[in-house]
Amino acid sequence: MSYSEPFTETAFESLANQPIRVGVIGTGFGASLHLSALRDNPDFLAAAICSRRPERARAAALDHGIPAHLSDYRDLARADDVDAIIVASPPHLHHAMVIAALEQGKHVLCEKPMARNLAEARDMQRIAERVGSIAMVNHQLRFLPVRMRIHELIAEGYIGEPHAASVVVHRSSLNDPHDRPWGWLMEQEKAGGMLGATGAHYLDALRWWFGDVKAVAGAVSTMVRQRRLPDASGMAKVDADDNFSVILRFANGALGTVHVTATAGHEGDEEITLSGTEGTLQIREGLLWGARAGEFRMTELPVPERLLGGLVPGGHYLVQPTTLLLRAWATAIREKTQGSPSFGDGVKTQELIDGALRSSLQGRWIDTSGARWPMAGPA
Repeated sequence: MSYSEPFTETAFESLANQPIRVGVIGTGFGASLHLSALRDNPDFLAAAICSRRPERARAAALDHGIPAHLSDYRDLARADDVDAIIVASPPHLHHAMVIAALEQGKHVLCEKPMARNLAEARDMQRIAERVGSIAMVNHQLRFLPVRMRIHELIAEGYIGEPHAASVVVHRSSLNDPHDRPWGWLMEQEKAGGMLGATGAHYLDALRWWFGDVKAVAGAVSTMVRQRRLPDASGMAKVDADDNFSVILRFANGALGTVHVTATAGHEGDEEITLSGTEGTLQIREGLLWGARAGEFRMTELPVPERLLGGLVPGGHYLVQPTTLLLRAWATAIREKTQGSPSFGDGVKTQELIDGALRSSLQGRWIDTSGARWPMAGPA
C-alpha cells in the first residue's frame, strides 16, 4: 500500500470483534512498559517483537510469550498478521519506523518524544491522516487518575479562568556520571535530553489542561558533561540537556512554567500548581489538593476510583496509565475515530520542544500560535 491510498473499510471491520494483533518495535524500557500493559489485555494480541539486535528480540519474545521475533522493522511493517504497531525505539528512529508502518496501513502508537524535530513530526501526522490509520502518541501520563481528575475539575470550572501553571521537578537520576551509562538520552542529535524525555509529558499535560500555547521561551543546560561508556572503558562527552526551564504563554494570556532538574543531589518530587479566578489545584506527593476562592487552606480532594478503569491500585506507576491509553487506542481503532493523545497533539508538543530549544539558543520568545507563520494543512 502506498501512503496515498486510504486504509480500507474492510481492514477496520476485521478488527471489530477480535483482538488487535500488535507488533512492538524496541526492547528497551519503553517497550517493556508496553509489553507489560499488553499482557492479559483482551483488546490486543502481542504478535511480534522487533529489535535490530536479534538476540534481544528473541529474548523478549521468550520472556513475554510472543510468537514471532524480527530484526528488521520493515519486515514487521509488511507482516500480514500484524494490524497495529507500537514504536518504542529511541526517538531518532521514530520517523522512518512510523512511516514504514503507515505506508503498510498499520495503526500506530508512537513513543514520545514523537520525533527529532517538528518537521519529522508534521510529516508523520500528514501521512497518518492521508492513509486514515489511527495514530496516537504515548503521552500515557494523561491517564494517571489524578491528572484525569484535574482535567475534569478544570472543565467543571473549579479554578475558573486559568491564569497560571507551575511545574517544579527535582530528580537525581542523572546526578552521578558513573551510574547511568551512555545512551541516546545523552546525545542531542538523537533527540536526547530531559526536555524531550520528561518535558514532553508536562508540556502535553499543560496544553491538555489550559489549551493551546501561542508562544514559548526556554533555556536548557547540561550540568553533568561526561558519562561513562556502557563497557566502562572511559567517559564520553554529553551534549544533551539534563536541566531545563520553559515558559508558556497560553492563548488566553495565562502563563505556565516548567522547571526540571535530573541532577539533584537528593531525589525529590514533582509539584504541579494550577490556579485561576475561582480556585487552585495542586499535585503534591502524588495527591490532589485544592482550594476555592475565599478558602484559606488547601484540602485533599478525592480521586474517583472510576478513573482507574477497573485496574487494581498499587500497580506500576507507568504500566497502569499505559494500559488505559492502550484501551483508548483500541477503542479508536474499533470505532474508527481519532484517539487522544493524537499525532496532532504530538506535533504541538514537538513544536514547544523545538521552540524552547531555539529560544535557549536565540534568547527570545518563539511564536507557536500559527498566526505569524501559518502552516498549510495536509495536501
